[in-house]
Amino acid sequence: MTREILLTNDDGIDAVGIRALSDALSREHDVTVVAPKRNQSGVGGARSWWDTTVEYTETDAGYAVEGTPADCVAVAEVALGLDPDVVVSGCNHGPNIGAHILGQSGTVGAAMEAAFLGTPAIAVSLYDRGNLPVPPTLDAADFALAAEAVLDLLDRAEDRGGEGAGDGGSVALPFGADVLNVNAPAADDEAAPDPTYRLTEPARGFDVIEFRPGEEGPEDENVPEGWEFGERRGEMGMELRDRFWREFLRGDVADDPGSDRLAAVEGEVSVSPLSSSRSVAGDRAGEVVAVGAEPSPRPDGD
Repeated sequence: MTREILLTNDDGIDAVGIRALSDALSREHDVTVVAPKRNQSGVGGARSWWDTTVEYTETDAGYAVEGTPADCVAVAEVALGLDPDVVVSGCNHGPNIGAHILGQSGTVGAAMEAAFLGTPAIAVSLYDRGNLPVPPTLDAADFALAAEAVLDLLDRAEDRGGEGAGDGGSVALPFGADVLNVNAPAADDEAAPDPTYRLTEPARGFDVIEFRPGEEGPEDENVPEGWEFGERRGEMGMELRDRFWREFLRGDVADDPGSDRLAAVEGEVSVSPLSSSRSVAGDRAGEVVAVGAEPSPRPDGD
């Protein structure tokens, strides 16, 4: 079934990944591109508020927005009057894995904004096990598997009973998700010809390392050049470095089966179903909390 798709990203409207995804999705679906005019990586779900006028311009590539990825979703719905069946955000130039990363990712931020506004969304990112960090010289062919994964998930989406494409959020994503966060290997990965699709959860093994520029830090021969912890990055101040990526780059992680990071290390297509509510109250929602009461005993009796 042909879907009405709003396509956005955080790398900017001229990024290779969004162009590759637009070309691939347009062969089967009606695609409208509304994306940031400039790179907005790492802004998460940030929005421009009433003290800022969000401007946009129609270009040959789509609508270029002077704002964040989340702004793009709002502009598409409110200013442009679009009513897509699903929003696709990507393809990001680098992986978006790990629970702590999802809040920082503009790619995932745009997908969450869509879910908040009532439209299901797929966030998709590319990783390259053989070339980390992901090089800036990728071409459209490198994103072929990522595009294939999105098309496959769209084929699995079910009609919610609307009259068809263009009804606005009229599809239900697989696995009961509001958002699917997908990480796929580059097309030249040895696992790409026959990829395993793995249902995953965002990895949680996150902590940081204190590093003071100008001081010697721990070295690791398995970490690619430019990612070492002992290089000089300045003469003053302190940096807090994410140990998560150091472990990922080594390709040897202690994650439990089912983590998105482990799936990426093994060259799989990671599919993480996400909820926009982020709630864990479950069936206790609505209960009155007794202020000052003795805390309930833990299940293990501690």
